[in-house]
Amino acid sequence: MEKLVVVVMGQDCEKFIPMCLESVKDADAIVHCDGGSTDKSIPIVDNFFMSLSKDENCIIENTYDQDDPKMNGKQRNFYLDYIKKNYPDHWCLCLDADEVVDTDGIKKIKDFINFIPKEDHDVLFSPKMRHFISDLGHEDSTQDAHFVQHRLFKIRDELRYPEVEHPILGHDGKMRMNNLIITTIWHLAYAPNLWDIKKRYECHMKKSNMHTPEYLKNWYFAHLFGEYPKTKINPIDLPKAIFNEFGIDKDEIYFHHRGLELKHPEMVKQWNDYFKPESILDLGCGKGCYLKYWHWFTDATGIELSKWAVSHAFTDNIWEENIITETLTEKKNYDLITFIDILEHLNSEDLNIVLKKYSKKGNKFLFSIPFKGDPNLLNDKTHIQIKTKEEWIKLIKSNNIKILKTPSTWLFSEQILIGEKYGK
Repeated sequence: MEKLVVVVMGQDCEKFIPMCLESVKDADAIVHCDGGSTDKSIPIVDNFFMSLSKDENCIIENTYDQDDPKMNGKQRNFYLDYIKKNYPDHWCLCLDADEVVDTDGIKKIKDFINFIPKEDHDVLFSPKMRHFISDLGHEDSTQDAHFVQHRLFKIRDELRYPEVEHPILGHDGKMRMNNLIITTIWHLAYAPNLWDIKKRYECHMKKSNMHTPEYLKNWYFAHLFGEYPKTKINPIDLPKAIFNEFGIDKDEIYFHHRGLELKHPEMVKQWNDYFKPESILDLGCGKGCYLKYWHWFTDATGIELSKWAVSHAFTDNIWEENIITETLTEKKNYDLITFIDILEHLNSEDLNIVLKKYSKKGNKFLFSIPFKGDPNLLNDKTHIQIKTKEEWIKLIKSNNIKILKTPSTWLFSEQILIGEKYGK
């Protein structure tokens, strides 16, 4: 009969490890590889092993150096050397302490290793894994199925982990490997708040006079399984202090989904054929999605306030300036000035400044604006100006710009206004 040893690697894992150990208690042996826990992890493991009364179970310790980029591979080779010496004829299933094997999963694995022929004992098997995301009701869906590589194997001398951050077990020779679907490993690391919910529920049950036990139980289940009523928050609404804490540039979030699209070169080609400009100023150009293609036809310059957008732009010749206060354009006029998805972001005072300022610097103008009634207008919380098409026309005309008829063949012509300076 083939025997199975389960290795559990972890450090300061008192929340997770009781579930992990309970799920693998039917293994022939369990080895906990501890990285230097300072919480209750080791006493928990000790007590669990005592309850099983199996001499084969043990704890091995090797301090985990978090600053060593090779440490994960070193730690895995530490337990690998141990099991090669002490369990040379066993199969091994490797787990992290925040992983739980499916109900009866160990029994299924033991049946499996006794079923496969000896000639397949060199295969490295990759069990199926499901990753909880935030709660017990949601999981990672980036792939149809996830498999954690080479976690089940017959112990033999030639096996080794590379000394890297996320090592995959292998050896120098040709490897045979296969996915294993007879059971599932459940990964809990991305749902760390479950214990806080449990603690709060238990505290309320003991002390609260405000809510009934039935209400609290419903509250508990709703949080555990991700069913509590909630509305998606637009990240742009969050305070700067939160972005700073998690090392996020707010502008990167805003521009994350604003990349190059097939519409950009087609729209620029339509505009260029109509205006035939020799010089262009693109205001609030972001990463330069339109500016990149204007360069195909003519001399084009952009102005953008966001340092992040300018440093990650698709093209050169973008000034990092505030369009309200910049002075670089004072002595130059442009054949065409474009205001693409910018005016609706300005407060009323700045809007009037921008229109007055740049109406004097251009001969012709192109405005792309979501008008009142466009659902996209309210979807973006950074939009300040909520005006009808007629209100925008009136405002633009008041700045000495005559409105022309927008070609109906243009893409998104319904949100585009074009004009030229009066007296041109």
